[in-house]
Amino acid sequence: MKPRSCAHATRILLAMFAFGVSLHTLPADDLRAIIAGTISLSPEAAEGSRLSIAYNESFAVIWPKDSPFIQGFEIEIKLPQAALAMPGALAYELWRQVEPAPDKNRYGYSGERLITQPLPARASLVLQVPVRRDHGLKSGPYATVLPLVLEQKDFPFLFKFDAVAKGIPSDLENAQFQVRVRPLLTDEGAIRLNLRYPDLAGEHGPLSVTIDDKKLPEGHFLDGKEALVLKSGIHYLRVSSDRYRDENRSFTLDQGRTLELVIELQDTTPILTIEAPDSALLTLDGQKMGRDAKQGSTVEPGEHVVACRIGDYVVTRKFTAYRGKAYRIVLQVDLVVQESP
Repeated sequence: MKPRSCAHATRILLAMFAFGVSLHTLPADDLRAIIAGTISLSPEAAEGSRLSIAYNESFAVIWPKDSPFIQGFEIEIKLPQAALAMPGALAYELWRQVEPAPDKNRYGYSGERLITQPLPARASLVLQVPVRRDHGLKSGPYATVLPLVLEQKDFPFLFKFDAVAKGIPSDLENAQFQVRVRPLLTDEGAIRLNLRYPDLAGEHGPLSVTIDDKKLPEGHFLDGKEALVLKSGIHYLRVSSDRYRDENRSFTLDQGRTLELVIELQDTTPILTIEAPDSALLTLDGQKMGRDAKQGSTVEPGEHVVACRIGDYVVTRKFTAYRGKAYRIVLQVDLVVQESP
């Protein structure tokens, strides 16, 4: 491209950028870049990554995987004094869909150039790049939000400098630009709820699970596989069922983090234990009980009659079993010695 047409294209790009036009229709172009580093975005690394680059170096940003918490990323460039002393000497370029994958040992690539802008005559440059259409990023005095939304297919994304002026002085050639790239997170976290049942081999009873008094969809978010996205902060969980003990929990979600919460459900079926001699014949509601009754066995809630027979001696008792309770019945035989004058 001739110098005149290049300058004309640059003016068009700057005008489109200034008026908030998305540049998603530019054709792929050849790219020459020295890759100083590759940065992978992650909600677990909210502080971001730092590196130093020279005026003729670049860095790439990699989208590792889809994340519900990342709404964009921020590029902060701190300009050295040598760059401030030569305003207009350098511009920066932003590229998307860079191919092949950025590598420190490679120089030639192709991609789509999004914008070309002169470096500002101030100590730092802060750009914010949205990756969600419903992002809440806004430009201000300290940061500029780019008028575009990158998708996962737009990565790798590349930032590079471009020398505009001729004859870069040695102090600028040797200067280092301090770079920080960090993810911009939504004010959200997530929870993976895993309910563990005491009767693993049996049928699970119906459950009602609410978080902050909002009922979860039946059959969802209970097996530890699905992540439920919520606002960060303190939340309240309640699990209620006729078959299991009610469980109440409070939990805190950190911004950009997923909490794994395991709840061991407790069976509410009443438990009956009987203490009697081995020779005793035990019945419950007229049905003979085995020896395991002495170790504890479950009974249905409601009224019951338990009987203990030793020879011709029979003792019966009525009791009402309630859910979540344990009952212990003890056969006591008292031997009384009386003395007369």
